[in-house]
Amino acid sequence: MDCFKEQGYPSNSFVAVDFIEQGAYSLTCSKGHETITLLQQMKFEVLYEIGAHAILDGYYREAISSFAASLERFYEFSIKVILKKSCNDQVIEQAWKKIASQSERQMGAFVFLWVNQFQDLPTVLSDKMVQLRNSVIHKGVIPTREESVRYGDEVLRIINALKKELKDQYSTELENVVFQHLLRSHQRVNSNSSPSTMFISTIVSLTNGEVDHDQKTLEEHLKSLSQQREKYKSIL
Repeated sequence: MDCFKEQGYPSNSFVAVDFIEQGAYSLTCSKGHETITLLQQMKFEVLYEIGAHAILDGYYREAISSFAASLERFYEFSIKVILKKSCNDQVIEQAWKKIASQSERQMGAFVFLWVNQFQDLPTVLSDKMVQLRNSVIHKGVIPTREESVRYGDEVLRIINALKKELKDQYSTELENVVFQHLLRSHQRVNSNSSPSTMFISTIVSLTNGEVDHDQKTLEEHLKSLSQQREKYKSIL
């Protein structure tokens, strides 16, 4: 943004970075300006992308682990979005701390909260996929590429289906949770620079204008990611 202020257009330089926990990326451009970029994507979106990249790199255990974590963080996101309609942020955070380290309790809280709000059971992982996840994560089973894609596809269908209902019924609350995520990301960075935000299109994106985006399969997304990798090789 400092380049834009000085010369009327932003720098055209690109930098490759790794995904990081806080979601705020501090860099110095070629003109010497410090820049803070906040990634708009929620944790579950980033984790799903990490899982997809793991498949491309041949790490199928890591892919399933990331997809599983993505689904758990989507449950957390959904709980906070739904509660935001009737509870203040302090109460929500205090309640979450009670179950923050217990994934089964988180899922239980999500299921019953969803039933209370929508009067219907949410779609959850099939028993077969639960067994695959447990075998991989707890027993050290090494899955095949086919198994990791199958697992990722089921997680994908669950997130996209439930995400649509959240967006339809809780659009304002959803936007507020995303805004708070950006605010917290910036607070984690010790900098006086004005931040800019960045959006990346993930297959579980909360906002994506592409037609039929939510109907894409994981295999289709993997093909797109592979093509993006080749394109960025010529830029970076």
